[in-house]
Amino acid sequence: MKTLAAWLILSALCTPLFATAKQPNVLVIFADDLGYADIGVQGGKDVPTPNIDALAASGVRCTNGYVSAPYCSPSRAGFLTGRYQTHFGHEFNPHVGDEKTLGLPLTEKTIADHLRAAGYATGLIGKWHQGFNEAHHPQSRGFDDYFGFLVGGHNYLLHKDAEPEFGSAHSHNMIYRSRELQKLDGYTTDLFTDEALGFMDRHRDKPWFLYLAYNAVHTPLEIKESLKARIPASVTDEDRRGYLSLLLGLDDNLGRVVEHLKKTGIDKDTLIFFVSDNGGSGHKPYFAYNTGVNKPLRGDKGQTLEGGIHVPFFVVWPGKLPAGKVYEQPVITLDILPTALAVANSKTDAPLDGVNLFPFLTGENTTAPHDMLFWRFSPQKAVRKGKWKLVDWRDFDAKKQSGWQLYDLEADIGEDHDLSAQHPEIVAELSKAWDKWNEKNITPLWHGAANEDPTAPQPAKQKQDKKAAKKK
Repeated sequence: MKTLAAWLILSALCTPLFATAKQPNVLVIFADDLGYADIGVQGGKDVPTPNIDALAASGVRCTNGYVSAPYCSPSRAGFLTGRYQTHFGHEFNPHVGDEKTLGLPLTEKTIADHLRAAGYATGLIGKWHQGFNEAHHPQSRGFDDYFGFLVGGHNYLLHKDAEPEFGSAHSHNMIYRSRELQKLDGYTTDLFTDEALGFMDRHRDKPWFLYLAYNAVHTPLEIKESLKARIPASVTDEDRRGYLSLLLGLDDNLGRVVEHLKKTGIDKDTLIFFVSDNGGSGHKPYFAYNTGVNKPLRGDKGQTLEGGIHVPFFVVWPGKLPAGKVYEQPVITLDILPTALAVANSKTDAPLDGVNLFPFLTGENTTAPHDMLFWRFSPQKAVRKGKWKLVDWRDFDAKKQSGWQLYDLEADIGEDHDLSAQHPEIVAELSKAWDKWNEKNITPLWHGAANEDPTAPQPAKQKQDKKAAKKK
């Protein structure tokens, strides 16, 4: 009996963190091309965003939240793996090349792979953009359930009688359930939320992981009829009106998600992340121009300036994380995977670049989560250490690189005052650190379009291909 008692005591002492508690659900919500300053909590005034603002207030708002790339697909590849995507060659959007190699490399494990192995039901709803052949399909990459589109952009107003159209950058009326093409009427933001609520209800008997990847507020800027009256008459630019309608739809549907969590009593059992995949695209005519506002940040989607990589970033877990807290240390979407694994009491041997944010957000650990953060988006690059950011960015208008520039982000969040001449020792330190980090990166597995990668040949303008759509 004494031996048994001693064994039981020892077992209790060795129990890992979170093991005695129920594994929480993990909900990761991505907006697409959301302007940093378009939401109310960050100064947006054109339309109210009460539900996004309330979510921020219910948890921790990370004011120095980053993505690992200023562009859709590589940013998502970083989140999905917890690794800098340049380490495995996923540097650009997978639009040009051989379908067998286009997309998140098959050697990489996703957050869905890890959490499914930990006993979670896994689902992806919305935008995938990690490859579109059979091997790269979400259900070949750890997701049990899938409802959404496979490529970079999609129309919002669906018509079940419309002919589907496919292009590797954009598809039209090509929403899939699992691997089957659907014939649907409706508005994608609403439909994705409907599916998300259904996924939660279907998996009440076990913990679940849901990646809810809205295409709002990415182009095309289609206005749902019921949202027209809520767009201020003072906004006369048609592109801006379309963008604001998409933002209103996103806010409405985020409110539906949060209300469902509360109504079903699982809000306190759910860890939520809300981020954008990159900055807003407000620089016409480059990229998917959507009038997004990033001020006071400088730059846009596609640039390693703050406007391209510094995004809204909220972490919410009622009762476990403080409400209304502002966290100012730099964090990055690479941290989502290791944080999720920690609360799920799961471990991995994968060489992760992110860290478990939980002890930092609770205040248990008062140091910075990262000594430095790095970016490469050929030929652009950046490194941040504390308040200092060293960046070499591409000037779209001048069609040239800036060369290394140094900014004090605490005093100059708008990156207006280059201090490289005043602090050559900091330039030397950070550029050397970037070079050392870059040794771990590999050559991109495919070229980007010329506006991403100036060394790449400019592909012919891609046409929507109805035959290819039927093949898919």
